Amino acid sequence: MLRSLAGEGTALARQILSAVDEMTPPQRVAAGEVIGQAVVESDHLPDLKSQVIGELWLRDLELTAWRVLHAERRSDDPAGRKVFLDAWTSV
Repeated sequence: MLRSLAGEGTALARQILSAVDEMTPPQRVAAGEVIGQAVVESDHLPDLKSQVIGELWLRDLELTAWRVLHAERRSDDPAGRKVFLDAWTSV
């Protein structure tokens, strides 16, 4: 996704946002549970609820995809894009 901020990957970002947008609430809950369980197991975070972790992961995925699309939209303003990229990557 970081490479996408350099102008690559906008098609992937659109696909991600489209796929997540098409999820029904039960599908989102189920995806969050599966993702959360995998993160809990791989990061050894047994004290955190897998559903919460999965939902946070999905939100982060959506926000990152949105940032990629937003950065691309501003590509006609190189100075503004640099300010945006610097701010985003400094977090």
